[in-house]
Amino acid sequence: MLLPYISPRLPLSESHAAIAISRLMEAVARTSGPAYLVTLDELGDEQVKSTTLSMLFDCVPQINEEYANRCDDEHQEVFWMAYREIGLERTPCGMVCMDSTETGYLSTEQAINALVDRIRLLLSRQEEDEAAA
Repeated sequence: MLLPYISPRLPLSESHAAIAISRLMEAVARTSGPAYLVTLDELGDEQVKSTTLSMLFDCVPQINEEYANRCDDEHQEVFWMAYREIGLERTPCGMVCMDSTETGYLSTEQAINALVDRIRLLLSRQEEDEAAA
């Protein structure tokens, strides 16, 4: 089921955000690659290629952060935990977060890749905890 047309200027409703997050989490769990393939060309300029996974992340800027306090789903909890842990921020330039040395910001594509990596880390920890219980 596809989500209905979503205006990129408006936040998602709480129910659409929950559906989008659930789909994102399922896709991240089923794949191992990044959301965006980011490389540098010979001049040092960033080259970005979208993947199927990246298309699912197009809605992230529209997800209202206020929903994080009302999430009642395990997928949503992991998503918001990863979101907070990497310090993802909504800016006029897109979604960004600090790099690992906290000396600069990652591009939107690199920030989404960092979110994907953190989600996978949290999911693997969750699986380890469940296996140990």
